[in-house]
Amino acid sequence: MKLCQMVQQVLTKRPVLAPDSPQQRWTKPHLLLLSGIVSITVLVLISRSLYSAFVERGLALEQQGKLDEAIATYQNALRVNPTDAFTHYNLGVVLEKQETLDGAIAAYQNAIQLDDRYTFAYSNIGFALEKQGKPDAAIMAYQKAIAFNPSYAFTYTCIGDLLSKQQKLDAAIVVYRQAIQVDPKHALAYNHLGLALRKQGKLEEAIDIHRQVIQLDPHYTAAYASLGNLFTLQGKLEEAIGAYRAAVRLNPKSALFHYNLGVVLERQGEQKAAWSAYQQAIVLNPTNTAFKTTFNVLQKPVK
Repeated sequence: MKLCQMVQQVLTKRPVLAPDSPQQRWTKPHLLLLSGIVSITVLVLISRSLYSAFVERGLALEQQGKLDEAIATYQNALRVNPTDAFTHYNLGVVLEKQETLDGAIAAYQNAIQLDDRYTFAYSNIGFALEKQGKPDAAIMAYQKAIAFNPSYAFTYTCIGDLLSKQQKLDAAIVVYRQAIQVDPKHALAYNHLGLALRKQGKLEEAIDIHRQVIQLDPHYTAAYASLGNLFTLQGKLEEAIGAYRAAVRLNPKSALFHYNLGVVLERQGEQKAAWSAYQQAIVLNPTNTAFKTTFNVLQKPVK
């Protein structure tokens, strides 16, 4: 039923006044005004209901992975209520999932124009700009997010990662430490700080940082793998083997972890265990030529 039909239906159901009713003294302009007020009220209620239905439907479609339908539904919601920052933001999220990055950025910017405190919209603009290969613009977006919400440690880490990719390691380390200061339990910032310190050749300091990661999260697989790499660089093979084995236990489907474990075991003279680790790496990633070459060079040990 169209909106005008629904309004007409409501208006036609007004009660008929008795001849002696004092309400009959109302003039025609009064009645027209009353009808207009009722009409506007009904339209507002219907509009709100329709908008809510579109938003709820859009969220459900997004969760179901039906992104095209979700986009169309959010766009319908915005036709009903174009001033809602939340829906512009949700539209941006779905467009970003579809890699429609320019559209996503525009949707996030619309959300910000309607509510400039929309911190996550700034962060998501940063994510999209990263994907577009625009690191400096992404950093600026993240900095705006921090300006509105300086307590969100992950945003600092995002800036640090971009600086690290640009080989601006000193600046990256400063930002990672800021993230840790904001949230002392933010394991991701610790881990990426350790990686940056390793790039600077500060191996002992990096080892200490990765150990702190494991204290915060004993299941942080990448920290064990990083420790394995650091111990290998230092020639501490027993420690490296222990770290790689911990990484393999946590993620037995990582071909790289098995391979790295094999390399250290081979250096340690444990040929049988190394051969087994290489073999498992090839099973998990049969197209990797480096794995196959190393495996073929190492003769199968005698049982």
